[in-house]
Amino acid sequence: MKMVKRKNRFAGLIVCLIGTCIVGLALSGNALAKSKKIRLNVGFGSEEVMDRISTTMWANNEMGAVYWPLVYDQLWVMGPPPSYDPIPWLATRWETEDYQTWRFYIKKGVKFHDGKPLTAKDVAFTLWNLKKDPLWSFPSNDINAKKDIKVIDKYTVEFKMAHKWPGKYPPMDWMPILPEHIWKKAGRKIGKFIDKKSIGSGPFKLKEFKPGQYVWMVKNKKYWGEKPHVDEVVFKGYGSDDAIKLAMKKGEIEFTGASGTTPVAVKSYKKDKNINVAISPGIALEWITFNLHKKTAVRDKIFRKAFLHGIDRDRIYEMVYLGYAQPADSFIYPELPEYNPNLPKYEYNPELAKKMLNDAGYVDTDGDGILNDPENGQNIVLDFMVPSEWSDEVKMVKVIKEQVKEIGIGIHERILDLNTYYEFVYQPTEDKFDIAISSEEPGPNNSWMWEFVRSKAGGGIGWNQSDYASPEMDKTILDYIQETDLEKRKGFAFKLQEIMAEDLPCAVLVRPDFIGPYRTDKFEGHVEAMGGVSNWINWWTYMKIKPKK
Repeated sequence: MKMVKRKNRFAGLIVCLIGTCIVGLALSGNALAKSKKIRLNVGFGSEEVMDRISTTMWANNEMGAVYWPLVYDQLWVMGPPPSYDPIPWLATRWETEDYQTWRFYIKKGVKFHDGKPLTAKDVAFTLWNLKKDPLWSFPSNDINAKKDIKVIDKYTVEFKMAHKWPGKYPPMDWMPILPEHIWKKAGRKIGKFIDKKSIGSGPFKLKEFKPGQYVWMVKNKKYWGEKPHVDEVVFKGYGSDDAIKLAMKKGEIEFTGASGTTPVAVKSYKKDKNINVAISPGIALEWITFNLHKKTAVRDKIFRKAFLHGIDRDRIYEMVYLGYAQPADSFIYPELPEYNPNLPKYEYNPELAKKMLNDAGYVDTDGDGILNDPENGQNIVLDFMVPSEWSDEVKMVKVIKEQVKEIGIGIHERILDLNTYYEFVYQPTEDKFDIAISSEEPGPNNSWMWEFVRSKAGGGIGWNQSDYASPEMDKTILDYIQETDLEKRKGFAFKLQEIMAEDLPCAVLVRPDFIGPYRTDKFEGHVEAMGGVSNWINWWTYMKIKPKK
Protein backbone atom coordinates (compact mmCIF):
# COMPACT_ATOMS: atom_id res chain seq x y z
CA MET A 1 0.00 0.00 0.00
CA LYS A 2 2.42 2.47 -1.16
CA MET A 3 2.32 5.73 -2.91
CA VAL A 4 5.72 5.08 -4.40
CA LYS A 5 5.48 5.96 -8.07
CA ARG A 6 7.61 4.17 -10.57
CA LYS A 7 10.04 6.75 -11.91
CA ASN A 8 9.00 9.23 -9.24
CA ARG A 9 10.96 12.16 -10.65
CA PHE A 10 11.21 14.84 -7.98
CA ALA A 11 12.21 18.12 -9.56
CA GLY A 12 13.87 19.30 -6.37
CA LEU A 13 16.41 16.52 -6.18
CA ILE A 14 19.98 17.05 -7.25
CA VAL A 15 20.51 16.14 -10.90
CA CYS A 16 23.95 15.37 -12.29
CA LEU A 17 24.16 17.01 -15.69
CA ILE A 18 27.52 15.63 -16.68
CA GLY A 19 26.35 12.02 -16.61
CA THR A 20 28.84 10.83 -14.00
CA CYS A 21 28.30 9.46 -10.54
CA ILE A 22 27.05 12.11 -8.13
CA VAL A 23 29.14 10.68 -5.36
CA GLY A 24 32.27 9.86 -7.32
CA LEU A 25 34.27 12.83 -6.05
CA ALA A 26 32.64 12.90 -2.63
CA LEU A 27 33.65 9.32 -1.87
CA SER A 28 37.18 9.25 -3.21
CA GLY A 29 39.72 8.92 -0.43
CA ASN A 30 37.26 8.90 2.48
CA ALA A 31 36.33 6.09 4.86
CA LEU A 32 33.53 4.86 2.63
CA ALA A 33 35.88 4.38 -0.30
CA LYS A 34 38.55 2.67 1.84
CA SER A 35 36.42 0.21 3.81
CA LYS A 36 37.54 -3.41 3.45
CA LYS A 37 34.39 -4.95 4.88
CA ILE A 38 31.93 -6.93 2.78
CA ARG A 39 30.01 -4.14 1.14
CA LEU A 40 27.08 -4.25 -1.23
CA ASN A 41 26.94 -1.18 -3.47
CA VAL A 42 23.62 -0.39 -5.15
CA GLY A 43 22.93 2.29 -7.76
CA PHE A 44 20.00 4.70 -7.98
CA GLY A 45 19.21 7.43 -10.48
CA SER A 46 19.81 10.96 -9.22
CA GLU A 47 16.08 11.61 -9.23
CA GLU A 48 15.54 8.55 -7.00
CA VAL A 49 17.91 9.61 -4.20
CA MET A 50 16.59 10.77 -0.82
CA ASP A 51 17.15 14.41 0.01
CA ARG A 52 16.16 13.82 3.64
CA ILE A 53 15.32 10.92 5.91
CA SER A 54 11.63 11.26 6.70
CA THR A 55 8.40 9.30 6.52
CA THR A 56 7.44 11.27 3.42
CA MET A 57 10.61 10.18 1.62
CA TRP A 58 10.05 6.58 2.69
CA ALA A 59 6.58 6.58 1.15
CA ASN A 60 7.12 8.30 -2.19
CA ASN A 61 10.79 8.09 -3.04
CA GLU A 62 12.41 5.01 -4.60
CA MET A 63 15.51 4.97 -2.42
CA GLY A 64 13.48 5.78 0.67
CA ALA A 65 11.07 2.91 0.03
CA VAL A 66 13.95 0.42 -0.22
CA TYR A 67 15.89 1.99 2.65
CA TRP A 68 13.44 1.99 5.52
CA PRO A 69 12.61 -1.79 5.54
CA LEU A 70 16.32 -2.44 6.07
CA VAL A 71 16.57 -0.09 9.06
CA TYR A 72 13.12 -0.45 10.65
CA ASP A 73 11.21 -3.62 11.47
CA GLN A 74 7.62 -4.43 10.54
CA LEU A 75 4.95 -6.38 12.37
CA TRP A 76 4.86 -8.78 9.44
CA VAL A 77 6.57 -8.87 6.07
CA MET A 78 5.59 -10.01 2.62
CA GLY A 79 7.41 -13.23 1.89
CA PRO A 80 9.52 -13.93 -1.18
CA PRO A 81 8.10 -15.15 -4.50
CA PRO A 82 6.30 -17.01 -5.80
CA SER A 83 3.74 -17.12 -2.98
CA TYR A 84 4.40 -13.71 -1.38
CA ASP A 85 2.79 -15.08 1.79
CA PRO A 86 2.65 -12.92 4.93
CA ILE A 87 5.41 -13.88 7.39
CA PRO A 88 5.37 -13.01 11.11
CA TRP A 89 8.22 -10.63 11.98
CA LEU A 90 8.13 -8.36 15.02
CA ALA A 91 4.75 -9.91 15.69
CA THR A 92 5.21 -13.60 16.45
CA ARG A 93 1.52 -14.15 15.73
CA TRP A 94 -1.82 -12.36 15.44
CA GLU A 95 -5.43 -13.27 15.95
CA THR A 96 -8.92 -11.96 15.29
CA GLU A 97 -12.43 -13.28 15.70
CA ASP A 98 -14.32 -10.75 13.60
CA TYR A 99 -11.55 -9.35 11.29
CA GLN A 100 -12.11 -5.92 12.83
CA THR A 101 -10.53 -6.27 16.26
CA TRP A 102 -7.00 -7.63 16.01
CA ARG A 103 -4.46 -8.67 18.62
CA PHE A 104 -0.75 -8.79 17.79
CA TYR A 105 1.85 -10.48 20.01
CA ILE A 106 5.25 -8.75 19.87
CA LYS A 107 8.55 -10.59 20.01
CA LYS A 108 10.30 -10.22 23.37
CA GLY A 109 13.84 -8.94 23.74
CA VAL A 110 13.93 -6.75 20.62
CA LYS A 111 15.94 -3.56 20.99
CA PHE A 112 16.24 -0.41 18.94
CA HIS A 113 19.65 0.55 17.61
CA ASP A 114 20.20 2.84 20.62
CA GLY A 115 19.65 -0.04 23.05
CA LYS A 116 16.14 0.92 24.16
CA PRO A 117 13.67 -1.99 24.27
CA LEU A 118 10.92 -2.22 21.64
CA THR A 119 7.56 -2.87 23.27
CA ALA A 120 3.85 -2.81 22.54
CA LYS A 121 3.85 0.90 23.45
CA ASP A 122 6.06 1.64 20.42
CA VAL A 123 3.71 -0.35 18.22
CA ALA A 124 0.65 1.47 19.57
CA PHE A 125 2.40 4.81 19.10
CA THR A 126 3.18 3.95 15.48
CA LEU A 127 -0.34 2.72 14.71
CA TRP A 128 -1.86 6.03 15.76
CA ASN A 129 0.82 8.53 14.77
CA LEU A 130 2.35 7.34 11.50
CA LYS A 131 -0.82 8.03 9.57
CA LYS A 132 -0.62 11.70 10.61
CA ASP A 133 1.61 11.86 7.55
CA PRO A 134 -1.14 11.67 4.88
CA LEU A 135 1.08 9.53 2.65
CA TRP A 136 0.83 6.78 5.27
CA SER A 137 -2.95 6.85 5.64
CA PHE A 138 -4.25 3.64 4.06
CA PRO A 139 -7.36 1.47 4.40
CA SER A 140 -5.18 -1.21 6.01
CA ASN A 141 -4.25 1.05 8.95
CA ASP A 142 -7.57 2.87 9.28
CA ILE A 143 -8.38 3.26 12.98
CA ASN A 144 -11.08 5.72 14.00
CA ALA A 145 -9.93 6.78 17.45
CA LYS A 146 -6.89 6.53 19.69
CA LYS A 147 -9.03 4.71 22.27
CA ASP A 148 -9.40 1.89 19.73
CA ILE A 149 -5.73 0.99 20.33
CA LYS A 150 -4.99 -0.82 23.59
CA VAL A 151 -1.70 -1.94 25.08
CA ILE A 152 -2.68 -5.20 26.78
CA ASP A 153 0.74 -5.81 28.28
CA LYS A 154 4.36 -5.08 27.46
CA TYR A 155 4.32 -7.32 24.40
CA THR A 156 0.67 -7.37 23.33
CA VAL A 157 -1.28 -4.73 21.45
CA GLU A 158 -4.92 -4.80 20.39
CA PHE A 159 -6.66 -2.46 17.96
CA LYS A 160 -10.04 -2.07 16.33
CA MET A 161 -10.09 -1.24 12.65
CA ALA A 162 -12.60 1.23 11.23
CA HIS A 163 -13.90 -1.68 9.14
CA LYS A 164 -13.28 -5.38 8.74
CA TRP A 165 -9.99 -6.40 7.16
CA PRO A 166 -10.10 -10.05 6.02
CA GLY A 167 -8.18 -11.68 3.20
CA LYS A 168 -4.75 -13.19 2.74
CA TYR A 169 -2.89 -10.31 4.34
CA PRO A 170 -3.48 -8.96 7.86
CA PRO A 171 -3.72 -5.21 8.50
CA MET A 172 -0.79 -2.90 9.20
CA ASP A 173 1.30 -3.97 6.24
CA TRP A 174 4.49 -2.20 5.10
CA MET A 175 4.68 -0.19 8.31
CA PRO A 176 7.93 0.85 10.03
CA ILE A 177 7.67 0.51 13.81
CA LEU A 178 8.98 3.78 15.21
CA PRO A 179 10.61 4.29 18.63
CA GLU A 180 8.19 6.39 20.68
CA HIS A 181 10.98 7.89 22.79
CA ILE A 182 12.32 9.61 19.66
CA TRP A 183 9.31 10.23 17.46
CA LYS A 184 7.00 11.62 20.16
CA LYS A 185 8.83 14.91 19.60
CA ALA A 186 7.26 15.12 16.14
CA GLY A 187 3.74 15.84 17.38
CA ARG A 188 1.29 16.14 14.50
CA LYS A 189 4.03 17.14 12.04
CA ILE A 190 5.37 13.61 11.74
CA GLY A 191 5.94 13.95 7.98
CA LYS A 192 8.39 16.79 8.57
CA PHE A 193 10.21 15.21 11.51
CA ILE A 194 13.76 14.02 10.90
CA ASP A 195 15.61 11.57 13.10
CA LYS A 196 19.16 12.15 11.89
CA LYS A 197 20.34 8.88 13.42
CA SER A 198 17.41 6.96 11.92
CA ILE A 199 17.05 4.76 14.98
CA GLY A 200 15.08 1.64 14.16
CA SER A 201 15.34 -2.03 15.12
CA GLY A 202 16.06 -3.50 11.69
CA PRO A 203 18.94 -5.63 10.36
CA PHE A 204 20.92 -2.57 9.26
CA LYS A 205 21.81 0.70 10.97
CA LEU A 206 22.44 4.09 9.41
CA LYS A 207 26.12 5.05 9.43
CA GLU A 208 26.19 8.09 7.15
CA PHE A 209 23.77 10.00 4.95
CA LYS A 210 24.57 12.68 2.39
CA PRO A 211 21.33 14.23 1.09
CA GLY A 212 20.93 13.77 -2.63
CA GLN A 213 24.10 11.65 -2.80
CA TYR A 214 24.29 8.41 -0.83
CA VAL A 215 23.14 6.38 2.17
CA TRP A 216 25.64 4.19 4.00
CA MET A 217 24.30 1.40 6.23
CA VAL A 218 26.10 -1.15 8.39
CA LYS A 219 24.94 -4.52 9.70
CA ASN A 220 23.16 -4.51 13.04
CA LYS A 221 25.32 -7.04 14.88
CA LYS A 222 22.78 -7.25 17.69
CA TYR A 223 19.82 -7.90 15.41
CA TRP A 224 17.29 -10.21 17.00
CA GLY A 225 16.61 -12.21 13.82
CA GLU A 226 18.57 -13.78 10.99
CA LYS A 227 21.48 -11.49 10.25
CA PRO A 228 22.49 -10.32 6.77
CA HIS A 229 25.58 -11.83 5.14
CA VAL A 230 27.09 -8.47 4.17
CA ASP A 231 28.65 -5.97 6.55
CA GLU A 232 27.59 -2.82 4.73
CA VAL A 233 25.10 -1.60 2.15
CA VAL A 234 25.64 1.65 0.26
CA PHE A 235 22.96 3.25 -1.91
CA LYS A 236 24.64 5.60 -4.40
CA GLY A 237 23.13 8.19 -6.69
CA TYR A 238 24.13 8.42 -10.36
CA GLY A 239 23.34 11.13 -12.86
CA SER A 240 22.16 9.06 -15.80
CA ASP A 241 21.42 5.55 -17.02
CA ASP A 242 24.75 5.58 -18.84
CA ALA A 243 26.56 6.46 -15.62
CA ILE A 244 24.85 3.56 -13.83
CA LYS A 245 25.73 1.19 -16.67
CA LEU A 246 29.38 2.28 -16.58
CA ALA A 247 29.50 1.86 -12.80
CA MET A 248 28.08 -1.66 -13.02
CA LYS A 249 30.46 -2.69 -15.79
CA LYS A 250 33.38 -1.39 -13.69
CA GLY A 251 32.14 -3.31 -10.66
CA GLU A 252 31.38 -0.19 -8.61
CA ILE A 253 27.78 -1.34 -8.05
CA GLU A 254 26.18 -4.78 -8.04
CA PHE A 255 22.68 -3.84 -9.25
CA THR A 256 20.19 -1.00 -9.38
CA GLY A 257 17.97 -0.32 -6.40
CA ALA A 258 14.63 0.44 -8.01
CA SER A 259 14.23 1.19 -11.71
CA GLY A 260 16.39 -1.36 -13.52
CA THR A 261 17.48 -0.34 -16.99
CA THR A 262 16.00 0.54 -20.35
CA PRO A 263 15.35 -1.84 -23.26
CA VAL A 264 17.98 -0.12 -25.41
CA ALA A 265 20.67 -0.95 -22.82
CA VAL A 266 20.00 -4.70 -22.73
CA LYS A 267 22.43 -5.61 -25.54
CA SER A 268 25.26 -3.67 -23.92
CA TYR A 269 24.77 -5.32 -20.54
CA LYS A 270 24.58 -8.79 -22.08
CA LYS A 271 28.05 -8.34 -23.60
CA ASP A 272 29.54 -8.50 -20.09
CA LYS A 273 29.98 -12.12 -18.99
CA ASN A 274 29.80 -11.06 -15.33
CA ILE A 275 26.36 -9.46 -15.65
CA ASN A 276 23.06 -11.30 -15.74
CA VAL A 277 20.15 -9.42 -17.30
CA ALA A 278 17.04 -10.66 -15.49
CA ILE A 279 13.73 -10.00 -17.21
CA SER A 280 11.16 -10.12 -14.42
CA PRO A 281 7.40 -9.59 -14.39
CA GLY A 282 6.84 -5.87 -14.00
CA ILE A 283 5.47 -4.45 -10.78
CA ALA A 284 4.22 -1.25 -12.44
CA LEU A 285 0.99 -0.74 -14.35
CA GLU A 286 0.31 2.12 -16.77
CA TRP A 287 -3.20 3.33 -17.41
CA ILE A 288 -5.22 6.14 -18.95
CA THR A 289 -7.26 8.25 -16.54
CA PHE A 290 -10.36 9.91 -17.99
CA ASN A 291 -11.46 13.13 -16.28
CA LEU A 292 -15.20 12.65 -15.86
CA HIS A 293 -15.74 16.02 -14.21
CA LYS A 294 -14.64 18.28 -17.03
CA LYS A 295 -17.39 18.88 -19.60
CA THR A 296 -15.89 17.22 -22.66
CA ALA A 297 -16.71 14.23 -24.84
CA VAL A 298 -14.66 12.14 -22.41
CA ARG A 299 -17.69 12.04 -20.10
CA ASP A 300 -19.48 9.91 -22.71
CA LYS A 301 -18.81 6.22 -22.04
CA ILE A 302 -19.32 5.35 -25.71
CA PHE A 303 -16.65 7.92 -26.60
CA ARG A 304 -14.24 6.36 -24.08
CA LYS A 305 -14.81 2.89 -25.48
CA ALA A 306 -14.27 4.11 -29.04
CA PHE A 307 -11.09 5.88 -27.91
CA LEU A 308 -9.69 2.57 -26.63
CA HIS A 309 -10.59 0.80 -29.87
CA GLY A 310 -8.48 3.44 -31.60
CA ILE A 311 -5.34 2.46 -29.66
CA ASP A 312 -2.99 -0.18 -31.07
CA ARG A 313 -1.48 -1.56 -27.87
CA ASP A 314 0.84 -3.98 -29.68
CA ARG A 315 2.41 -1.02 -31.41
CA ILE A 316 2.89 0.69 -28.06
CA TYR A 317 4.60 -2.40 -26.66
CA GLU A 318 6.99 -2.46 -29.62
CA MET A 319 7.62 1.25 -30.15
CA VAL A 320 7.80 2.40 -26.55
CA TYR A 321 9.09 -0.70 -24.76
CA LEU A 322 10.83 -2.54 -27.63
CA GLY A 323 8.78 -5.61 -26.82
CA TYR A 324 9.62 -5.64 -23.10
CA ALA A 325 6.02 -5.25 -21.96
CA GLN A 326 2.93 -7.35 -21.35
CA PRO A 327 -0.76 -6.67 -22.00
CA ALA A 328 -2.74 -5.47 -18.98
CA ASP A 329 -6.39 -4.66 -18.44
CA SER A 330 -6.86 -4.67 -14.66
CA PHE A 331 -5.38 -3.41 -11.39
CA ILE A 332 -4.81 -7.09 -10.57
CA TYR A 333 -1.95 -8.99 -12.22
CA PRO A 334 -2.98 -11.98 -14.40
CA GLU A 335 -0.98 -14.46 -12.31
CA LEU A 336 -2.95 -13.69 -9.14
CA PRO A 337 -6.04 -15.74 -8.26
CA GLU A 338 -8.35 -12.71 -8.08
CA TYR A 339 -7.68 -11.67 -11.68
CA ASN A 340 -10.75 -11.83 -13.92
CA PRO A 341 -9.70 -13.29 -17.31
CA ASN A 342 -13.02 -12.53 -18.98
CA LEU A 343 -12.83 -8.75 -19.23
CA PRO A 344 -13.55 -6.92 -22.49
CA LYS A 345 -10.28 -6.37 -24.33
CA TYR A 346 -11.12 -3.27 -26.39
CA GLU A 347 -8.92 -4.56 -29.18
CA TYR A 348 -7.54 -2.25 -31.82
CA ASN A 349 -10.28 -1.70 -34.40
CA PRO A 350 -10.30 1.82 -35.88
CA GLU A 351 -13.22 1.08 -38.18
CA LEU A 352 -15.35 -0.02 -35.25
CA ALA A 353 -14.22 3.07 -33.34
CA LYS A 354 -15.28 5.33 -36.19
CA LYS A 355 -18.68 3.67 -36.41
CA MET A 356 -19.26 3.94 -32.67
CA LEU A 357 -18.40 7.63 -32.75
CA ASN A 358 -20.53 8.33 -35.79
CA ASP A 359 -23.51 6.49 -34.33
CA ALA A 360 -23.14 8.55 -31.14
CA GLY A 361 -23.25 11.81 -33.12
CA TYR A 362 -19.55 12.62 -33.29
CA VAL A 363 -19.15 13.88 -36.88
CA ASP A 364 -16.56 16.02 -38.64
CA THR A 365 -18.96 18.82 -39.55
CA ASP A 366 -16.34 21.27 -40.84
CA GLY A 367 -14.23 18.82 -42.86
CA ASP A 368 -10.91 19.46 -41.09
CA GLY A 369 -10.35 15.81 -40.13
CA ILE A 370 -11.27 16.33 -36.46
CA LEU A 371 -14.62 15.27 -35.08
CA ASN A 372 -16.89 17.92 -33.65
CA ASP A 373 -18.59 17.67 -30.28
CA PRO A 374 -22.36 17.40 -30.81
CA GLU A 375 -22.90 19.34 -27.59
CA ASN A 376 -21.07 22.51 -28.61
CA GLY A 377 -19.90 22.01 -32.19
CA GLN A 378 -16.24 22.49 -31.27
CA ASN A 379 -13.37 20.30 -32.50
CA ILE A 380 -12.59 17.47 -30.09
CA VAL A 381 -9.00 18.12 -29.06
CA LEU A 382 -8.17 16.60 -25.68
CA ASP A 383 -5.54 17.76 -23.23
CA PHE A 384 -3.46 14.61 -22.59
CA MET A 385 -1.38 15.11 -19.44
CA VAL A 386 1.88 13.31 -18.65
CA PRO A 387 4.97 14.17 -16.54
CA SER A 388 8.03 15.21 -18.52
CA GLU A 389 10.20 13.01 -16.30
CA TRP A 390 8.39 9.84 -17.40
CA SER A 391 10.15 9.33 -20.73
CA ASP A 392 8.36 6.10 -21.70
CA GLU A 393 4.97 7.57 -20.93
CA VAL A 394 5.74 10.69 -22.95
CA LYS A 395 6.49 8.40 -25.90
CA MET A 396 3.25 6.55 -25.26
CA VAL A 397 1.24 9.77 -25.42
CA LYS A 398 2.85 10.63 -28.74
CA VAL A 399 2.04 7.19 -30.18
CA ILE A 400 -1.57 7.37 -28.97
CA LYS A 401 -1.88 10.88 -30.39
CA GLU A 402 -1.03 9.62 -33.87
CA GLN A 403 -3.30 6.59 -33.55
CA VAL A 404 -6.48 8.33 -32.40
CA LYS A 405 -5.96 11.01 -35.05
CA GLU A 406 -6.99 8.29 -37.50
CA ILE A 407 -10.42 8.08 -35.84
CA GLY A 408 -10.87 11.85 -35.78
CA ILE A 409 -9.78 12.69 -32.23
CA GLY A 410 -7.25 15.45 -31.67
CA ILE A 411 -4.70 15.39 -28.85
CA HIS A 412 -2.88 18.28 -27.25
CA GLU A 413 0.16 16.98 -25.38
CA ARG A 414 0.29 18.54 -21.93
CA ILE A 415 3.76 17.67 -20.65
CA LEU A 416 4.29 19.00 -17.14
CA ASP A 417 6.87 18.69 -14.39
CA LEU A 418 6.06 15.88 -11.97
CA ASN A 419 5.05 18.03 -9.01
CA THR A 420 2.56 19.98 -11.12
CA TYR A 421 1.28 16.74 -12.64
CA TYR A 422 0.53 15.29 -9.21
CA GLU A 423 -1.11 18.52 -8.12
CA PHE A 424 -3.45 18.36 -11.12
CA VAL A 425 -4.13 14.62 -11.43
CA TYR A 426 -5.39 14.28 -7.87
CA GLN A 427 -7.69 17.29 -8.31
CA PRO A 428 -9.83 16.34 -11.32
CA THR A 429 -12.53 18.82 -10.32
CA GLU A 430 -10.11 21.65 -11.09
CA ASP A 431 -10.44 20.63 -14.78
CA LYS A 432 -6.72 20.93 -15.55
CA PHE A 433 -6.71 17.92 -17.89
CA ASP A 434 -9.00 15.79 -20.05
CA ILE A 435 -7.05 12.54 -19.95
CA ALA A 436 -3.80 11.56 -18.26
CA ILE A 437 -1.30 8.75 -18.07
CA SER A 438 -1.20 7.27 -14.57
CA SER A 439 1.18 4.75 -13.07
CA GLU A 440 1.40 2.74 -9.88
CA GLU A 441 3.00 -0.39 -8.44
CA PRO A 442 0.18 -2.48 -6.95
CA GLY A 443 2.27 -5.42 -5.73
CA PRO A 444 0.72 -8.75 -4.71
CA ASN A 445 -1.23 -7.14 -1.82
CA ASN A 446 -3.14 -4.85 -4.15
CA SER A 447 -6.57 -4.21 -2.58
CA TRP A 448 -5.54 -0.60 -1.95
CA MET A 449 -5.61 0.08 -5.69
CA TRP A 450 -9.41 0.28 -5.68
CA GLU A 451 -9.09 3.64 -3.95
CA PHE A 452 -8.38 5.05 -7.42
CA VAL A 453 -12.00 4.37 -8.40
CA ARG A 454 -13.71 4.93 -5.04
CA SER A 455 -15.68 8.11 -4.51
CA LYS A 456 -15.30 10.28 -1.42
CA ALA A 457 -18.99 9.79 -0.68
CA GLY A 458 -18.35 6.05 -0.76
CA GLY A 459 -15.49 6.24 1.73
CA GLY A 460 -12.60 7.02 -0.62
CA ILE A 461 -9.41 8.57 0.78
CA GLY A 462 -8.86 11.02 -2.06
CA TRP A 463 -6.92 9.05 -4.68
CA ASN A 464 -9.72 9.10 -7.28
CA GLN A 465 -8.15 10.84 -10.28
CA SER A 466 -11.19 10.77 -12.57
CA ASP A 467 -13.92 12.13 -10.26
CA TYR A 468 -15.71 8.86 -10.93
CA ALA A 469 -18.65 8.14 -8.64
CA SER A 470 -20.55 4.87 -8.81
CA PRO A 471 -22.69 3.61 -5.91
CA GLU A 472 -22.33 0.10 -7.33
CA MET A 473 -18.53 0.38 -7.41
CA ASP A 474 -18.39 1.87 -3.90
CA LYS A 475 -20.62 -0.86 -2.46
CA THR A 476 -18.67 -3.62 -4.20
CA ILE A 477 -15.37 -2.22 -2.91
CA LEU A 478 -16.76 -2.30 0.62
CA ASP A 479 -18.12 -5.82 0.10
CA TYR A 480 -14.74 -6.92 -1.24
CA ILE A 481 -12.75 -5.38 1.59
CA GLN A 482 -14.94 -6.85 4.31
CA GLU A 483 -15.75 -10.30 2.89
CA THR A 484 -14.21 -13.05 5.03
CA ASP A 485 -14.97 -15.97 2.72
CA LEU A 486 -12.10 -16.11 0.20
CA GLU A 487 -14.21 -17.50 -2.66
CA LYS A 488 -16.89 -14.84 -2.17
CA ARG A 489 -14.14 -12.24 -1.91
CA LYS A 490 -12.78 -13.46 -5.24
CA GLY A 491 -16.25 -13.03 -6.70
CA PHE A 492 -16.35 -9.42 -5.55
CA ALA A 493 -12.88 -8.89 -7.06
CA PHE A 494 -14.17 -10.19 -10.38
CA LYS A 495 -17.14 -7.85 -10.17
CA LEU A 496 -14.93 -4.84 -9.39
CA GLN A 497 -12.91 -5.50 -12.52
CA GLU A 498 -16.07 -5.91 -14.58
CA ILE A 499 -17.51 -2.61 -13.37
CA MET A 500 -14.27 -0.79 -14.08
CA ALA A 501 -13.97 -2.33 -17.55
CA GLU A 502 -17.54 -1.33 -18.37
CA ASP A 503 -17.62 2.17 -16.86
CA LEU A 504 -14.02 3.02 -17.86
CA PRO A 505 -13.10 5.77 -15.40
CA CYS A 506 -9.64 4.56 -16.32
CA ALA A 507 -8.20 1.91 -18.62
CA VAL A 508 -5.10 -0.15 -17.84
CA LEU A 509 -2.94 -0.45 -20.96
CA VAL A 510 0.41 -2.04 -20.21
CA ARG A 511 2.58 -3.81 -17.68
CA PRO A 512 6.20 -3.05 -18.58
CA ASP A 513 8.67 -5.85 -17.98
CA PHE A 514 11.31 -5.14 -15.37
CA ILE A 515 14.80 -5.32 -16.86
CA GLY A 516 17.21 -5.78 -13.99
CA PRO A 517 20.90 -6.35 -14.67
CA TYR A 518 23.08 -7.50 -11.77
CA ARG A 519 26.65 -8.65 -11.40
CA THR A 520 27.29 -12.33 -10.72
CA ASP A 521 31.07 -12.43 -10.12
CA LYS A 522 31.22 -11.38 -6.45
CA PHE A 523 27.86 -12.18 -4.88
CA GLU A 524 25.20 -14.86 -5.01
CA GLY A 525 21.76 -15.27 -3.47
CA HIS A 526 19.89 -12.57 -5.36
CA VAL A 527 16.11 -12.99 -4.92
CA GLU A 528 14.24 -12.26 -8.13
CA ALA A 529 10.67 -11.08 -7.63
CA MET A 530 8.20 -9.05 -9.64
CA GLY A 531 9.97 -5.76 -10.17
CA GLY A 532 13.46 -7.24 -9.89
CA VAL A 533 15.94 -8.04 -7.11
CA SER A 534 15.40 -4.77 -5.22
CA ASN A 535 12.26 -2.73 -4.70
CA TRP A 536 9.76 -1.76 -2.02
CA ILE A 537 8.22 -5.25 -1.82
CA ASN A 538 11.52 -7.14 -2.12
CA TRP A 539 14.04 -6.63 0.66
CA TRP A 540 14.96 -10.31 0.60
CA THR A 541 17.97 -9.85 -1.63
CA TYR A 542 19.61 -7.74 1.08
CA MET A 543 19.01 -10.51 3.62
CA LYS A 544 20.04 -13.45 1.43
CA ILE A 545 22.85 -12.13 -0.75
CA LYS A 546 26.35 -13.26 0.23
CA PRO A 547 29.88 -13.33 -1.21
CA LYS A 548 30.60 -16.09 -3.67
CA LYS A 549 32.81 -18.82 -2.32
